Amino acid sequence: MSLSHALLALLDAGEMTGYELAKQFDQSADRVWHATHPQIYTELRRLESAGLVTARELPRGPKAKAVKRAYALTEAGSAELLRWVAEIEPPQRVRDVACLKATYFEYADPGTVRRQFESHRDHFREQQQRWERHVEQLRTRRTELLSRRLAVAPQEDHETIVAYKVHAYQGLVERARTEVAWAERGLALVDELEAQRRSRRAPR
Repeated sequence: MSLSHALLALLDAGEMTGYELAKQFDQSADRVWHATHPQIYTELRRLESAGLVTARELPRGPKAKAVKRAYALTEAGSAELLRWVAEIEPPQRVRDVACLKATYFEYADPGTVRRQFESHRDHFREQQQRWERHVEQLRTRRTELLSRRLAVAPQEDHETIVAYKVHAYQGLVERARTEVAWAERGLALVDELEAQRRSRRAPR
């Protein structure tokens, strides 16, 4: 259900077409909850059927006969968004592919293990930099979606809106740093184990 609630939250910033919603999702919620564009469009149709959003047809250009659909939040959609945010979510059970595989690295040669840790480290370094940039954009209020959200929110709520978003993405930055450090310790462990193996094999 998290995808549907993320879309409801996006629409709280104002009416958007499906294309605009997918674009804004890619630049915001997708950083914490990945979804493809077909999944987004499918979910929008489900939300419309449930009465949580409405849709109206707009011309796709001044001379075009084709139309596009613009979505808006209903009162029921706003109520569902508030209900979801207020609900206490139990922490998810751990399902970590990298840690699971690392548990059995004794079956792989050291070169393969090293490449696995390098790939993990490089991925999360890139994610850390990406999330750090996003935190700075949020702090300075330079994202399109945040600008739209603040434009319709009471002035006294602006600091709260920004602060919670910054806090969420700072958590992702910290998580990425932890993953990078874990991979680097893994690389050091490979070197240490290889040195021990060479030492045991050395003639005495």
